[in-house]
Amino acid sequence: PGTSSGSESTTAETGETGTTGGAFDCDAVSAGPFAPTLLLSGFQGSEDLAFDGQGGLVLKRGGEIVIVRADQSETVLAQGLAQAYGTRYLADGRLLVALPGAGDVIAYDAQGQPGVFVAGLTSPNGIYPDLAGDVWITEFGGSRVLRLGADMVPKTIVTGADASSANGVVYDPQRQLLFYTKYLAGQVQRVAIDDLGEPGAPELVAAVGGAALDGLTLDACGNVYAMDQKNSRLYRVRLDGAGAAVAEPVLLAEFPSNVANAQFGGGDGFDDHTLYVAGNPGDVYTVAVAVPGAAIATVL
Repeated sequence: PGTSSGSESTTAETGETGTTGGAFDCDAVSAGPFAPTLLLSGFQGSEDLAFDGQGGLVLKRGGEIVIVRADQSETVLAQGLAQAYGTRYLADGRLLVALPGAGDVIAYDAQGQPGVFVAGLTSPNGIYPDLAGDVWITEFGGSRVLRLGADMVPKTIVTGADASSANGVVYDPQRQLLFYTKYLAGQVQRVAIDDLGEPGAPELVAAVGGAALDGLTLDACGNVYAMDQKNSRLYRVRLDGAGAAVAEPVLLAEFPSNVANAQFGGGDGFDDHTLYVAGNPGDVYTVAVAVPGAAIATVL
C-alpha cells in the first residue's frame, strides 16, 4: 500500500508497522541534502542491517550478531561469525546472512542456531526476501544475480558483464522489476520479470559518476535509494511507473564515517519514514525522508 509513481504527487496510507504511519505525500521529500543524525556506535563490521518488524534491529559487532531495540537494549543472537555482508529476515523468523568468504548464505533461527540456506556461491553479497517468499541474491565476485524459490534451486537472473560486482538488490512486485547495483560501475540496473518468473534484459536506470554503489532500498512511492560506499553518500533516484528514472540521482546525505546500506525503520520504536544507515566502522545514522519504505518481508 502507498506505492505510486515517483513522478506524481500522491497521498496514501502506509499500512506499515512503525512509529509514524498515516498519510504521506510522495512529493514531500525535499531535494536535500539532509544532515544525518548519529543513532548508535560500536557495531564494527555492520556491512548491512535488518529489521525484524517486531522491534528489533540486527547489527554486527565483530563476530557477534546483535539485536538492538529502540531503547538501545541488546540481545546477542549468535557469536563466532566470519566476515558478513547482506542480512535480511525471512517471514518464518530466520535471519539470512551472506558469508562472502565461505560462499554461503546462512540462516539463523530464533535461538541463534545456524543452518546453510544456500552454498557454493562466489562472494554472496546482497540479500532480498520478497513478499512471495522468493529470495534474491547477488554474487559480488561471481558476477551473478540469482533467485531462490520454494524448490531452493538457484535460478540465474543476470550473469556476466551485466552483473559485474553486483551488490545491492531489491524486488518491486507491483512493477515486476528487479533492481540491483553494480558497485564498481556506480550503476543502478533493472530487470523486468514476467508472469512466469523469467527475466528480460538488464537496463540501466541511473549512474553516479565516481561512486561505488552498494546497498539499495525502495520507498512506498516507488523510488530507489542507493548507498555510495566509496564516498559515504546516500542518493535517491525518482522513478516513474515503468521503473525509469525521471531525473538524475539526487544526493540526500553525506556521512562522517563510512556507510554501506540503508533500510527504512520497521517495528515498535523505529520510524518507518526514516532511513537507518550503517557501515563497517560501526556507526548507525538516521535520515528522515518523510515517506515510508515499501513493504518488506518481516517476521510473522
